[in-house]
Amino acid sequence: MIAPDYYQTLNVSPNATADEIKKAYRKLALKYHPDVAGEDVGAADKFRNIKAAYDVLSNDKTRQAYHYKHFYTDVKEQPIVTAKSIAEKVADLAKFTSALDPYRLDHEGLCDQIVQLLNIHNLNVLFQSKEAELIKSIILNTLKCTQLLPYEMVLSIHETLIKLADKNESLIKTIHQETLLQKRLHYWDKYKFSLAIFIALLLCFIFFLLV
Repeated sequence: MIAPDYYQTLNVSPNATADEIKKAYRKLALKYHPDVAGEDVGAADKFRNIKAAYDVLSNDKTRQAYHYKHFYTDVKEQPIVTAKSIAEKVADLAKFTSALDPYRLDHEGLCDQIVQLLNIHNLNVLFQSKEAELIKSIILNTLKCTQLLPYEMVLSIHETLIKLADKNESLIKTIHQETLLQKRLHYWDKYKFSLAIFIALLLCFIFFLLV
């Protein structure tokens, strides 16, 4: 079943802000709400669709999940999976995620999307294709996506990328470097508050000794 285009329903673009979505909903609700349209069955159905679209797009998490499903997991236009089509989807995902707010990102949704793109079937397609440049672009673009994920989610994805890199030592080194960076950031985020307190206490102690 083809998912409805909620942006078209509200007459806004996929890049619309939360305020633009709210204004569009209010404008359409004033026209199609049952209290206004009365017993018009067509208007009632239209309002239900408008309400459904607004409920999804007005919430950051459900909106991002809708983006992943609507723009990236719909396979109706991709009956044949090729190395090129996989590379294009990974590139699209990297471009899409680069525009997202990392602090409001649906990490699980992004992780699931990456895992789906690197599933066993797709990996077999890539191995059989032996398209070195396409595989390289897939690995590098996937690394861009994983930069937004928690360290725990990154590990298994990076292991898959190492397998995909096969004997390309340069790519394997790049993956290991990215994993190490993610690990350092993970521990920094985990202990930076405690470190800040320790430094503050140490400075107070030094100041006390000097006085």
